[in-house]
Amino acid sequence: MSTSRLLSVLPMRPASSRPSVAGRALLAVTLSLVAFGLISVYSASSYVAQVQGLEDSHYLFQQASRAGIGLAVLAAASVVNYRLYQRLAWPLLGLTVVLLVALLLPWTEAIVPRINGARRWLDLGVTVQPSELAKISVVLWTAAIAVKKQNRLHSFRYGLLPFLLVLGPLCLLVLLEPHFSATVMIAAVAATVLFTAGARFGHFAVLTAATLPVLWMQVMGSGYRLARVTAFMNPDSTAAAGGYQLKQSLMAVGSGGMFGVGFGRSSLKMSYLPEPQNDFIYSVVAEEWGFVGAAAVILLFLAWALLGLRISRAAPDLYGRLVAVGITALVAFAAFGHIGVALGLLPTTGINLPFISAGGTNLILMLGMTGILLNVSKGVRA
Repeated sequence: MSTSRLLSVLPMRPASSRPSVAGRALLAVTLSLVAFGLISVYSASSYVAQVQGLEDSHYLFQQASRAGIGLAVLAAASVVNYRLYQRLAWPLLGLTVVLLVALLLPWTEAIVPRINGARRWLDLGVTVQPSELAKISVVLWTAAIAVKKQNRLHSFRYGLLPFLLVLGPLCLLVLLEPHFSATVMIAAVAATVLFTAGARFGHFAVLTAATLPVLWMQVMGSGYRLARVTAFMNPDSTAAAGGYQLKQSLMAVGSGGMFGVGFGRSSLKMSYLPEPQNDFIYSVVAEEWGFVGAAAVILLFLAWALLGLRISRAAPDLYGRLVAVGITALVAFAAFGHIGVALGLLPTTGINLPFISAGGTNLILMLGMTGILLNVSKGVRA
């Protein structure tokens, strides 16, 4: 029996005006992660802020304001019927494509800052990162179209190929920023939604085999990506290049021991770890809170993922199930991707730790997606 057919026979329960038990537990876990994220951002960024001539609490207040906006978005999304996104799937995807194209146009350079050689942000008075919007719009769009094509998903030509014709160019736009990790994330989440909807595993295996050479060419054709992969394979061989970030991260994790060096006492955040409040915040957490604290963060994300899957399994319709699966996969892939980089289990790349890393667009959208999950959970009493 296919995954979609299995999901379709799950018992339906009467709708509720409030989130289910799983939904309320998910909210509690989310708020715990956000609160821990605020103190972690303060600790990780205080030295950076001082070096930049700012107040040591500058990034804390910035993150707190973003968390406030994100919680308001979460509250709003939790009361908006998630089926609305099914009707808005194409407009949302279209808006995302327009923003991604705007990043690459030569006459938009005034509002597209180039940071570390990449054009990923739009300065519209507030800074917006279109690749973050792409992640959620792809989930909502893929789920909506998968519901329409459910009976044809077993066919590559009439089921999977139409998705590739839309998602392929979108992923290319993200890759051209360049934003390699976001490209892989978007493709992986879309594949997760489609597989859950009933697409054949064999088709994904063939697509993966065909895509790997392209990804390898992207790595070989980029000096910094190749250095990072080389460092991942042998950190000691490239201490001055791609291995530096990994070695500093591992030193921070190892320095924490069982119970950590104490809150605010990380030494590796002081000009050693790059972007300690963003890309390597888990390393700072591990140094300051030790194995116990680092493991607790992992357990919180495992709980978040399991609760998301529980909500998905009990959702009242296929669209709700697919949206919940996609959102859960997006948070889980990002969380364990970030942690994997910090621990040297994955090549170094820039992935925010959901709800914890500093960053406006990512935090607000993650909280908004949590609100959508809470709305899905209102349809059941799970």
